[in-house]
Amino acid sequence: MEQKKTPSKPARRSLRDRNKTAIEQAPATAAAAAPAVAPVTAREEVKTPAAAVQEPKKQAKSGRPARTVAVTRQGIYLTPEQFNNAKAAYLADWKNGGEANTFTLWIGEAITRHAARSLKARLRFAANKPARAEVRTGSSRSFNVPTSSIELMRAAISQEQAEERWLSDSSWCAEAVDAAISTSRERNGGELPTPPARLPNRLVR
Repeated sequence: MEQKKTPSKPARRSLRDRNKTAIEQAPATAAAAAPAVAPVTAREEVKTPAAAVQEPKKQAKSGRPARTVAVTRQGIYLTPEQFNNAKAAYLADWKNGGEANTFTLWIGEAITRHAARSLKARLRFAANKPARAEVRTGSSRSFNVPTSSIELMRAAISQEQAEERWLSDSSWCAEAVDAAISTSRERNGGELPTPPARLPNRLVR
């Protein structure tokens, strides 16, 4: 009879061998246990809420607050003499306590004041002012006038049309400027200063 061979037991591994095997298998085991991570795209790298990113507010080059009064661009035909006298009157009014610190504001005030005069006062001024020269020696100049002043001007023109007086917006505004020049000269002792060729952008006291 053949005798059955008993399978031999594997040799016992030393502690040193077991430690070496554990170290070699550690990275693979950790990788299998770690959750999958989606790749980060360039767009997702920085997730800053849009509300947290604000561009610095741009200030006006002049440093002044933005204009809040509605304006209308108005062309006014003025002769060189009228334009020069208007600049002089603007400076005289400022010297005498006026509040208009730009020439454009002064033009707007001139229109508003003339419209505020009675119809009789406006007609009397028109009748006494020198006749307009037939030869055109001036030019049309544009000003950003408050829209409220333009509305007052148009109402005054309608009043004068009822008296058979027909003026264009430009001609009416030129009369308003003449009236402001006359008032300024009287307030300044009958004289007006000599204005510079170019006015300052803004007067400051």
